[in-house]
Amino acid sequence: MKKYLRVTWILLGIVLLAFFLRIYKVTEIPPSLSWDEVSIGYNAYSILKTGRDEHQRFLPPDAFAAFGDYKPPLAIYLTVPTVAAFGLTELSVRLPSVIFGTITVLVTYFLIVELFYLKNWSRAMGLLGSFLLAISPLHIQLSRAGFEANIATFFVACGMWFLYRARRDGRFWVVCWIPFVASTYTFNSSRYFWPIFAAGYLLANVSTVKLEAKRIAIGLFLAFLLLLPIAPHLLSKEARLRFTEVNIFNDYPLVFTANNRITQDGGGWWAKILHNRRVAFLRSYLIHFTDHLQPGFLFIRGDGNPKFSIQDVGQLYLIEAPFLVIGVLGLFETFPAVAWFLLWWLVAAIAPAAVARETPHALRIENSLPVWQIFVAYGVWQVLAARKKLNRVIAVGIIVVLYAGSFFYYLHNYYSRYAKEYSGEWQYGYREAIRYVQPLKSKYNQIVITEGIGRPYIYALFYEQTDPGLYWKTVDGSFDAAGFYNVRGFENYRFNREGIGEFQGRTLYVLPPYQVPPGAHIVKTIYLLNGDPALVIFDV
Repeated sequence: MKKYLRVTWILLGIVLLAFFLRIYKVTEIPPSLSWDEVSIGYNAYSILKTGRDEHQRFLPPDAFAAFGDYKPPLAIYLTVPTVAAFGLTELSVRLPSVIFGTITVLVTYFLIVELFYLKNWSRAMGLLGSFLLAISPLHIQLSRAGFEANIATFFVACGMWFLYRARRDGRFWVVCWIPFVASTYTFNSSRYFWPIFAAGYLLANVSTVKLEAKRIAIGLFLAFLLLLPIAPHLLSKEARLRFTEVNIFNDYPLVFTANNRITQDGGGWWAKILHNRRVAFLRSYLIHFTDHLQPGFLFIRGDGNPKFSIQDVGQLYLIEAPFLVIGVLGLFETFPAVAWFLLWWLVAAIAPAAVARETPHALRIENSLPVWQIFVAYGVWQVLAARKKLNRVIAVGIIVVLYAGSFFYYLHNYYSRYAKEYSGEWQYGYREAIRYVQPLKSKYNQIVITEGIGRPYIYALFYEQTDPGLYWKTVDGSFDAAGFYNVRGFENYRFNREGIGEFQGRTLYVLPPYQVPPGAHIVKTIYLLNGDPALVIFDV
């Protein structure tokens, strides 16, 4: 009893640490809301006030059109309660990600205990794995912004926990698919990940499927029913829009190169096989897949997009590299069923992301958490278990010191320089500009704001907390030929990329420095946190 009580207190401490690391200064770092965060927040606000999204659709069950990117709906609905509680603020937008990121740490403990259920050290392993996720640079980074992927990761981890639990309690076959369905309503990559994983897992466990056929069938049928509201959207041209935009199979230079090489080789049958475009696409896919396994991405620099990495620390800590290798090899040797389960999880998580041209991509493979931490935790456990008592104490000391150094290096850089160096990556400046011009609106016929750093209309809606009904009456917007939604203006706001343009009456401009004409009356300059000018507010 005392042992379980001690484990409970340690687990509580880990969860509280995870929450603190994700909530501390969350409204300041990252330094501004991204346009996707602002879109989620305003659509949640619109649902709260009117029951309709920004396009006047009543309680969308399948997707929010937003910018024409058709956001999965669940993250927006989960933001409605926090907007109701805290208003339309940075905190209300980011709090759902903070909360679900924290709970994922808790779920990781129960998942690991289930994986090693018959071992008396399973709880210790669970504590170690959940602690590693709590301090994970990737998970901290993605839990501190309103990323739908981070919420989806919680549902994926729950689904995996229930799925593995079903091996010893067949009743879980009925409910284990529900969290995966929830992830389908939360993030695009999850829509491809879990069917891939489920298909491979069921095929690899045919004997279990035969024994539990009735319960599995009921569970899958329940999942099918829950997917019906979103099914028409998943099959629509709008759902294909984003895939068409980013996938490697629309990489026409590959086709051109293949055809050119076939011609150069005389057009023979062997040339058509050797230079077949399908071979080129397969090669390209494998390159994009293995991009996510590069040491530089995993342990040195991380994702090249500063939204997903501070650029000085990998998605894992460098110290975790040897433990990852030891953990993978050790699990295959001692617990092959667990090892294959985790490896297939990892492959299925990376597989959809590898279709995109932009790789490696940390956000699209967040579904792979906490696989990495479980492998690393087992590697640490193997190293410590192989030592005699005195050597074990020394090994623990070395590991603790190295982890502490890595962890505090990440935290120092994240809190001391990240916002300053990368504020421009977060559309910094729109908030400051809109707050500045808000009291000046009545003095001008129109306020012209550049679209050069993002989608300013959604920032104006968000920070002015514009009543949705007023927005619908005055909005000038439409979907373009590519399917994306563009707002040219609402009320006396106008948005463009062309600079000052031709506007009648008094006009206040919010433009980048290079579009400010000579002789302009500069009212205010908005600077990035590194001191570079971002936007200039002026009239002429």
